[in-house]
Amino acid sequence: MKRNLLLAFWIFGILFPMGWFIRVSPLGYRLFNQLFSPQWMHIFMHGLLFGVLGALLMHSLYGKMEVRKGAVVVLALVLGVAVLQEGIQLISERLPIHADNFFDIGVDMSGGIVGAALALGVRKLFDRRTRQLVTIAE
Repeated sequence: MKRNLLLAFWIFGILFPMGWFIRVSPLGYRLFNQLFSPQWMHIFMHGLLFGVLGALLMHSLYGKMEVRKGAVVVLALVLGVAVLQEGIQLISERLPIHADNFFDIGVDMSGGIVGAALALGVRKLFDRRTRQLVTIAE
């Protein structure tokens, strides 16, 4: 239950970023824009946010279905959140669809793939060590 609550909060944070709430403070908004407006920071944050999302989703689904099927579900969910986030952003800022939206979705998917792969690798390593400890204890 706790991991699903964290996952829900993480998705909420992606869909409704803090930058929207900071707009009420001119100084806060200016500082936020100065920190996050460089392209490299924008790419890094998208990759990080969706990498953690991919890891949380993989962790949540691990052991509940076959790994390949779970990976497909995770990537579909990451894509869904990425498209939804871009859609909300376009609607709220009344912007037309442009190439940057597709670039962001590509970065989001890359981050989701890396995060899911890392989470899967850590879980498999943990499972392997647990099996070794059980074998030694017997």
